[in-house]
Parts: sequence; C-alpha cells; structure tokens
Amino acid sequence: MTLFRSNTLFRAFSSVLLTFLSCSFAYAEPALDPNDPEWELQKDEGEIQVFFKDVEGSDIQAFMGKTVMSASVSSIVKVMKTDATCVDWVQGCISARDVEGSTFREAMQYGINHLPWPADDRDYVNQVSTVNNIETDEIIISLEAVKGHVPISDNVRLTKMNIRYYLSPISNNKTEVIWVQHTEPGGNIPDWLVNMLLIDIPFYSLTRLEDVAQKPEYSSAEFLYNEDRQIVGFK
Repeated sequence: MTLFRSNTLFRAFSSVLLTFLSCSFAYAEPALDPNDPEWELQKDEGEIQVFFKDVEGSDIQAFMGKTVMSASVSSIVKVMKTDATCVDWVQGCISARDVEGSTFREAMQYGINHLPWPADDRDYVNQVSTVNNIETDEIIISLEAVKGHVPISDNVRLTKMNIRYYLSPISNNKTEVIWVQHTEPGGNIPDWLVNMLLIDIPFYSLTRLEDVAQKPEYSSAEFLYNEDRQIVGFK
C-alpha cells in the first residue's frame, strides 16, 4: 500500500471515529436524549412543540423544543455562532461572548441571563462542542457548564447546565431543530416556579431563532469544510 493511500485511509477512519465518538457523547446524558419515550408534550403551537421530563436526582425538569424552520442549517448555525445575536433570540439573554481563543468546533462561552426582580441575574461559562455527521449532515452543538475561566460577579453562577442542539437538514432551506436542556438555576428560586417558566424558553427562543436566521446576513451563510468533511467555519 502506498503512503498516500495509507494516509487517505487513516484520515477517513479518523473522521468516522470522530463522528461516532461525538454522537456517542451527545447522547451520553440520558436526560438529553430526544428519543427518550418519557418526554411529555406540554405545548403544541405554531409548529413548535415543547416537552418536559423528570430528571433523576433533580427537582428541575428538562425541556425539549422541536420545530422545523424555513431556514438552512448553515444560517441557523451562523446565528448560534455569532455572540451578538444571543440577545436577539435566546429568551432572557443579556449578553454572550467567546473566551480563551475559541474555535468553531471547540469554544468557551460566557453569558448572562436576566431574571425578573427580586431574583438575581444568572451567568455561566459553557464548554461548547460542535460536530457534524458526514453521512447524514446532522449537526450537534453541545454546551456544558464548567467552573472558572471568568471571575465570579454579583450574578448567580450556573454550575449545572447541559444543552444539546440537534440540527438536521431536510432540504436546502428547511431544517429540523431539536433543543434539549436541563439546568439547575441555583439561588433561592422555588423549583415549582422554575418548572412553570421553563415552557417559555424554547417556545419563544425558537420562534425568534427562525426570524433571525432568515435575515440576509445569515441566510447567505455557507459552511467551510476541511479535507475530512468536518465543518471548521464559514466561507
């Protein structure tokens, strides 16, 4: 076998292995498995469905938002990867920014979410991983709260936050979006109140996400791939 062919096969094997491991990681948290039969429908309106489910060891429920957007998967990811747009679509977001030399595939993000008085605002530092399945073109964006990296402020720091976005292209301008999240809000907010408010987060956020993704500066987005067909940015 020639060296060229050997290197080509190695890159192909590495790409498949990376996709397998990444997808395995994305489903490693049982509470975030969108195929779990324990999800219970809470709201079905305007082509957006919101589900809740109990999480073992927690008094806070996980939520799942599902919809099909009239937008390309690249435009949706472009919105998600642009820090300044957080305030335009994420319910309660005040600000968000990347820290510590983030890349497209691996990033560290700091953000602040507003809560109404008398509750304190929440902030967080999330490790963000983005992978794409070269066979199905599905993209999975995983976020998990980590400690450190940004000094503690007067906000309540979230230390338990797990989020998965599953983005599956249906056609060039239609994308299935599934958003699964479980967060412990900390502080002195009653658990029953948190669970009552959870339904608004995916419903209103997904509505606005589609609107932003359809704007010209995002709808024209095209992915940039490396030689292994892994997405590394935008053209």
